[in-house]
Amino acid sequence: MERGRSRGPQHRTVSALAGALALEGTPREEFIELARSGRLRDHWRRPTGLCELPRSVDDFTGRAAELAWTNELVHAAGSPTVAGVGLITGPAGLGKTTFAVRAAHALRPDFPDGVFFLDLFGMSAQPLAVEEALARLLRALGVADKRMPPNTAGRASLYRSMLRDRRVVVVLDNAASEEQIRPLLPGGGAGRTLVTSRRLLAGLEGVRRLSLGPLPLLEATELLTGILGERCESDGEPALTQLAQLCGGLPLALRIIGNRLVSRPGWNAAGLVARLSNEERRLDQLRAGDLKIANAFEMSYEQLADSARRVFRRLALVPGRDFDAALAAVLGETAIEGAWDALDELVDLGLLQDSTSGRYRFHDLVRLFARNKLQEEDTSAQRDALTRSITSWLLRMAATAGRWFEPTFGRPDRSDPDLADLTSIDEADRWLRVNVDNWLGALRYAASSGQHSLALDCAESMHWFSDRWMHGPHWREVFTLGAQAAAALGDQAQHAAQLNHLAWVHLVTPGDPEATLRYATRALDLATRSGATPQIA
Repeated sequence: MERGRSRGPQHRTVSALAGALALEGTPREEFIELARSGRLRDHWRRPTGLCELPRSVDDFTGRAAELAWTNELVHAAGSPTVAGVGLITGPAGLGKTTFAVRAAHALRPDFPDGVFFLDLFGMSAQPLAVEEALARLLRALGVADKRMPPNTAGRASLYRSMLRDRRVVVVLDNAASEEQIRPLLPGGGAGRTLVTSRRLLAGLEGVRRLSLGPLPLLEATELLTGILGERCESDGEPALTQLAQLCGGLPLALRIIGNRLVSRPGWNAAGLVARLSNEERRLDQLRAGDLKIANAFEMSYEQLADSARRVFRRLALVPGRDFDAALAAVLGETAIEGAWDALDELVDLGLLQDSTSGRYRFHDLVRLFARNKLQEEDTSAQRDALTRSITSWLLRMAATAGRWFEPTFGRPDRSDPDLADLTSIDEADRWLRVNVDNWLGALRYAASSGQHSLALDCAESMHWFSDRWMHGPHWREVFTLGAQAAAALGDQAQHAAQLNHLAWVHLVTPGDPEATLRYATRALDLATRSGATPQIA
């Protein structure tokens, strides 16, 4: 301004900006003319048919808290200098796009200058180039091709300047990376931007984050009911609830199942429950027309490095519901650092869920997908070898942890370099508790596959630890498998010991005097015949 009287920028300022944007010829002349004549907004006529917002589905269900989050994002910022950018992340199938579209439609009345939508194709082999994305957005804002800056920097600058005083909402769907999304974000002003991505995009600065999760069972059932309409009455609530559970709260899976039922009048929910209950075929059943849940997971899988793919599919062999990096390293046949890198990549793409305790877990349907990839890409011999390897590792870890509690044993000798290091009795206690589903699953597999020495060693090492963790059904199974392993090995002394442990379990958790007497009598008989004096005492 000159002495506070100029209502527009000076010519030399505009010329310098045009030069910085690398504008030449007609685009340069028009840019200078528009800038000198006043605000760009005064010359704007929004074209139609470009970056139009898709329709919102009529049966959208739930997500009330998340919709409130978007409303707060766009209205609470208040200041026109604040760049209101919301990043919506989550795994495949959670309905990120559907949610963002729903939110944008709800916001339309408060943003009279337009609501725009652009698919960035982040999961495809060739995501949308930044220059092309900016060109599409600028065209939607009314910029003619002859006025289009020739490079990314120029287009990004013009895009930000055009958004500065416009009340618009821009939905940038399916972002691939921070590098792709940064030039598409506003620098401030009245506009708001919603970004969706399967990736966490942790490198983005100055954005508010919303992580979508599966729908709660009640909302999942409501969504299924909404898709089915009138026919849901004939299917019955119990069967619909079971279907919602089998879909794991994933809106895409629920949509597929609902569409299959609606399009097949002769089917019923109970029959589909029976089909989905077979884990081996569940993913195959989750398809309707061109919708297939496995395709959504496949797109994420294809983004992984080879090492992360290997860890991902092999994690399907974990017996329990969650695991840590040490277990991932064993299955991935890699160092712990390599396991951390792979797990980070899997979490970033939504193929794993992590927790503050350093544990990881699959969504149930993603686990089935990982199992299918394991069947496709690893041979039967490789799978068998991996199963035996992880069984051995888990049972050796459990036995080592259990021996911390034996009064005469002391700190176990760390003679097995393959095992994770447990440096205290508290660490041993925690490992046994948080990994119980894993080592117990390994114990079952060892018992059923003839690995009797491993099974017996693990069961015997649990004797003193079981005093610290009274869990009746749990220990009954452990010592029953131990007794069976000892019998298979012909070890009468250990068989007597395991039966004595079973007698103790039935005595205290909860009390069953008849079972206690039965096991104790059998133990005494075996101990007497084998000369196992400690078991007689």
